[in-house]
Amino acid sequence: MFRFEPPPTPRAGGGVEPQDPYAEPTPTERPIPPGRPTASHPYAVAPGAPWGPVGQNNHPSGTAALVLGILSCCGLAILGPIAWVMARSAIRESQASPYAVTNYGQLTAARILGIVGTGMLVLGFLWTVILIIIASGLA
Repeated sequence: MFRFEPPPTPRAGGGVEPQDPYAEPTPTERPIPPGRPTASHPYAVAPGAPWGPVGQNNHPSGTAALVLGILSCCGLAILGPIAWVMARSAIRESQASPYAVTNYGQLTAARILGIVGTGMLVLGFLWTVILIIIASGLA
């Protein structure tokens, strides 16, 4: 079996004195106030924005236009023109704004999906008209 042995005793002069947790911090040990990035804390939050970096500017209709565009490509083609118009107007508003939007790619994807959904709507309408003409010719 194994025999338990206590750890070896420290040699003289080889240890470090433990720090007192209740002692006053020295000027070099003082905590950095939050929101002030320094060399030792480069990832501190910028002042004025406790939730993250300043400059998050999303267009409010970006998500709605994208959802409508996705739905228009998944079978609800009637929503295609709505998504296309919403995304086009949001892109125009974001280009006219002095502040850059962060969801410009989302708006572009919504516009493209709206165009595809509108194309599917037109093709479906033409297919229906052709079927009605063929059915009326056979009757």
